[in-house]
Formats: sequence, C-alpha cells, structure tokens
Amino acid sequence: MLVAGIAFCGLGIAAYLSHVQASATDLIKSAQVIRTTADAEREIAAWRKHSGNKFWVESRDGSEKTYEAQIVNGIARRGFVQLTEVTVDVTMHHGNLRRIMVTEWTGSYPLVSVWIQEWFDAPEHSEGVYSLGGLPNRLVVSRTGKPSVAVVVFPSSLHDDQRRKAFALNTKCLVQPSLCKTPEDILPGVWQLD
Repeated sequence: MLVAGIAFCGLGIAAYLSHVQASATDLIKSAQVIRTTADAEREIAAWRKHSGNKFWVESRDGSEKTYEAQIVNGIARRGFVQLTEVTVDVTMHHGNLRRIMVTEWTGSYPLVSVWIQEWFDAPEHSEGVYSLGGLPNRLVVSRTGKPSVAVVVFPSSLHDDQRRKAFALNTKCLVQPSLCKTPEDILPGVWQLD
C-alpha cells in the first residue's frame, strides 16, 4: 500500500510538472505569434477563456495598459525543483500594441534571468542601435548583467529566424532540478544572438 501511494504521488508530481512546462511553452508561443494589436487581443482572450479571467492581470500607467500572465512552478516550494517563473507582459499605448516582454528566471543563487523585449513602434531606419525615440532598430543583447542576467531587445521588424531564436526559451528550467544556472541554460545561444 505504501509503495502504491508513493508511486501514485510520483505520477501526480510528474503530471503536474508536465502541465507546468506545457503551459509555459504555450504562453511563450502565444507571445511569439503576436504581431499586431488584434493578435494580442486574440491571444489574451484565448488564455482568459482557457485559464480564467484572472490569468491576465491588467495594470494601467497613464496612456499605457499592460496585461501580465505568469506560469510559476508551485511545486518548487516543496523542494523538488528550483523556483522558476515565466512571465509575459503585453503593453498597449493608446490602444495600440507597444511592447511584448517575456521573462524567465530561476531562483538559483545568484538569481538567473533572461528578459526578451520586442518593441512594435520603433522606426525602421535610424542611426546606431537605438532610434531617436530610444527604441531599438535592431536586435541587441545586453551583457551588463553577464553572467547571471541577459536582456534581449529588438524591433518587431526583426527577421523571423532571429525572432524565433530570441523566443526559444528553455521551459525545462521550470521542471528539472538545478538545471538552469546561467542565461545560456535559459536561452541557449543568448550571447551569440546579436
């Protein structure tokens, strides 16, 4: 009876971890398919229908409205895996898509995280890395937090191959013990993206 109980508990944990990883992967894919304001509204509505109205938390700062969704591995509190979270923020400015930010971080020490920011109102042609408005005009990987933090910033005009690589977060970090201790573990090839 004890062996059966342990086996049943193990199967339950495995099923939960599989669900967490699949949900995080799906949330990142949702962020990746957003290319327009209509796409963002469709993805937010689909997630609300699937996961409930409280899944996307809304906040407002002046003319900007941000929708935030999180997938957190709750079983990490039991010590099976490290605390890890995937967050997607969709920001609208005057009702138009402005930015998508995807963050994955792990609670290892020191804290390890990768932030991905896609900007939708950056001018296509400007000098240097950033336009006069402060928005990126090409893909940039911030190395200021190396080795424990990476920030990937790019305009929505980025080529699809580079964009796919930028969104290729490793969601196994949410379910495997002590797997992700560097930004490279969270986003393989992060330092070679730009």
